[in-house]
Amino acid sequence: METMNALMFKKVGQIELERVPVPTVQEPTDVILKVTACGICGSDIKILEGKHAYKENIILGHEFNGVVVDIGASVTTLKPGDRIAIDNNPRCGVCDFCRMGISSQCVHIKENTLGIYKHGGYAEYAVAPESVCFKIPDEIDDIVATQVETLGTVLNGMNTVQMQPWDSVLVLGCGPIGYLFVALAKNIAAQTVVTEIDPFRQGVARQLGVSVFDPNVDHLEKISKALTRGNGFDIVIDAVGTQLENALNYVAPGGKVLAFGMDDSVKATISPYQVTRKAIKILGTYIGQNTCLPAIKILQTGKLDLAHFFTEILPLERGLEAFPKLGLDLATLKRLPKQAMKITLKT
Repeated sequence: METMNALMFKKVGQIELERVPVPTVQEPTDVILKVTACGICGSDIKILEGKHAYKENIILGHEFNGVVVDIGASVTTLKPGDRIAIDNNPRCGVCDFCRMGISSQCVHIKENTLGIYKHGGYAEYAVAPESVCFKIPDEIDDIVATQVETLGTVLNGMNTVQMQPWDSVLVLGCGPIGYLFVALAKNIAAQTVVTEIDPFRQGVARQLGVSVFDPNVDHLEKISKALTRGNGFDIVIDAVGTQLENALNYVAPGGKVLAFGMDDSVKATISPYQVTRKAIKILGTYIGQNTCLPAIKILQTGKLDLAHFFTEILPLERGLEAFPKLGLDLATLKRLPKQAMKITLKT
């Protein structure tokens, strides 16, 4: 049996490089690809911490792309040699949510998500259904193409908040997700501000040309008033998953709070009176919603500022080196100062 290298998530706090069987076509809709590159997502860090949904003994990695090497009998849109990016969340298409146009809530996603519940892209080869494969145009290189699904999730958030050219926008957290929100917002909104506590990522945020504040040092509630005619921000985006309570202190009456980041270990206490009296809209989005193709169109133009997004490329075999650089000590599960924005594994 042919084998390959893969980073296998064993259990909370444990991920190992192993030799595992190369996947083969099992279903008529299967697409086998030679993985070219796979980004390490913040949610992978949270899986290792036990703060995100997970399944043990799974090859992580959902920000991946590659070249088709084999296809199932019913695949009609792809052929060997095609470069493809992946939406890692296959939908069933027939549950109530899929049929109502909110397939992000598909009842079968939990059992099908690549890189979380099924094997993903921290490997030399991967398998995906045809329905989640998107051809990559030549203008998008292999590293940028790892972010098709990630940008798609952000575009779902942008569709939800319906950002306008006159809006003032505050993004809480400038990890990769916050970076993408800022990169989009600064080209749309009248004012874009971001917060970040990590010194490395503060430096990256400043290179985007927006105002950056440290919530551990700066009085954000006062700053939010000072910057917005005393009103607060029209849109506040929690790109971390821990900031909903704080977001309500920074948003303007009639404004919108987007709860985007995910951290299952966090609980929030809010005042329903405050939300009602100030007519605040609290919005939530999950993964992408028919947004991978729009993401490809944006990346194809080269207009999105990704100059400071990709920090380092590592070979798959050295993938374990990435996690301390991304702020997690695997031995102790303690947080470390970050040394990277996005690290990509190359096979």
